[in-house]
Amino acid sequence: MTKYDYSKRILSLKNSGQIDEAIDCALEAKEAYPQENIFEKFLGDMYVKKEDYANAGNCYIEFLKKLGDNKQYFKHFAKFLQIYVKAVENKEVFINQVEECLANNLISNTQLVVNICKVIAPYIEIPSIEIFEDDKNLQKAINYIHQIKDAYKRYILYFKILELNHSQKNKTIDKHVVSSMEKEQLYQEALELIVQVLKYDQDQVAVRTLFRICRKINDYSEAERYLEIHPNTKRAEQFNILYELVFYYSKIGDIENRNEALKKIEKCGKESIPIMRTLYNFYLQFGMLDNAAKISTVISQKNVGNIRETNEDRKEQEKESTEALLEKFREMILELEHSRKLISMSELLKGFSHELGQPITNIRYGIQLFQMKMDMGIDTKEELETLFQDVLGQLYRIKEMLQRFSPITSEKNASTKFSVAEEIKTVFKEFSSRLSKENIEWSIEDEEDFYLNGDNVKFDQIFYNLIGNSIYAIKEKGEKGNISVKLQKKRNKLSVIFEDNGIGIQPEYRSKIFEPFFTTKDCSTDENGGGEGLGLYIIWNIVRMFNGDIVLDKSYENGARFVITINKSEREKNE
Repeated sequence: MTKYDYSKRILSLKNSGQIDEAIDCALEAKEAYPQENIFEKFLGDMYVKKEDYANAGNCYIEFLKKLGDNKQYFKHFAKFLQIYVKAVENKEVFINQVEECLANNLISNTQLVVNICKVIAPYIEIPSIEIFEDDKNLQKAINYIHQIKDAYKRYILYFKILELNHSQKNKTIDKHVVSSMEKEQLYQEALELIVQVLKYDQDQVAVRTLFRICRKINDYSEAERYLEIHPNTKRAEQFNILYELVFYYSKIGDIENRNEALKKIEKCGKESIPIMRTLYNFYLQFGMLDNAAKISTVISQKNVGNIRETNEDRKEQEKESTEALLEKFREMILELEHSRKLISMSELLKGFSHELGQPITNIRYGIQLFQMKMDMGIDTKEELETLFQDVLGQLYRIKEMLQRFSPITSEKNASTKFSVAEEIKTVFKEFSSRLSKENIEWSIEDEEDFYLNGDNVKFDQIFYNLIGNSIYAIKEKGEKGNISVKLQKKRNKLSVIFEDNGIGIQPEYRSKIFEPFFTTKDCSTDENGGGEGLGLYIIWNIVRMFNGDIVLDKSYENGARFVITINKSEREKNE
């Protein structure tokens, strides 16, 4: 049986009250598909129904070991844990088993590890936790955190600290813990704790920490709640707070207050070269180049009089300024690219409205003609049937156009990790009958597999369109066809070379092929349902979604050759 058949059978037995039979079926499925954790869940849930919590716990431990990156599966585990701890007096055995999974690194996804630590923390005792309740133990608390080598144990400690009372008495320890949480990118937990600290201590470091964490999680809700209670924060004169206020005002689009904060930084930091350099980088970032030039002069004058500044310091500061300038240029380029896309989309919409206009006009005229015949008393029964067929045909044409347009307008972006080679092979296999019928051979040469994160359905659309175009071009040529794909990987870049031996693309058309609604096809002979000139435009857009580019190799003369280059994202580089 397939996994689906097993699942269907198990649920059917379970719902009809045949729990023992459902358990037997789940055990058989587990043996047939040992890597699947869903059958462990089924077993665990059914053992819970029988109040056999020992076996239920063992099943959910196996379920946990096979958790992968699935956050939905974690919710199943968390729900089971709630049931388990209420039903079982001796929870320690199960909690210890969960800790063993964490200690042995059986769960690779860091966020899932954090989530698991959060739900088990309430059931774990830490004997020395009381040292975090009094600032007199500050050094002991610092040493205690530093001595914990396993990340998961630190996560559990942080969650236990969040359970403590927070007051003036332990505010310094709390601020240190917030800093430690930030370093481990536990931003939500750090935010929760700094909000507690700020009830008793509104010093500038704590306030800056609140705004910095909000900036990192891209959500200033807590910071804005704080500003409602402490509106004087906006009138701050200290660099620490002003620095974060600049980011806050930029985020909410308050340019006037952002610039006012920059002026205050210039005033309070005029004697500090590091602050002036920070201000200089801000001015570059916001495109305030005159202000940047002014600050650059001030910095140069201060450097002359500051003989203690080392060459290394200057090189580091110059590097920061250069990076800020490059970042600004990058943003400008992205803005230009965005503008170009908007212009391109405008052209697309013009063409699209034109294309839609024709079938709509046909429908309108057909209805008007029918109305006129009715008014004249002409028998219209046969005409009515013809009209219906015509309208349905025109509506089908509109539907087809909308479907072909949807890949570049859809906001649904399911993200998954997928093999580029396997996706391309899958598309070719779906075309296999048609390729065989047209006497077209195909091949894929992959030196090394390459994985991407993104919407694999949209990625497939690239090759549905390319293969469809190739079939059309080869048929037009009337010779035995060949389509080949070569994958080449170099560091963090993938090249996909797609070529066919069809009629190729005439030189005068090559600069226009990625424009919307440009086509050289005869729609009546294109079995792929194309001919509107959207195919290559859709391909171009999807490739851009994957941080890539596509070009036509103009030197290739034996048909058409497209070269797709995709750069790995920062996230993919780190995987």
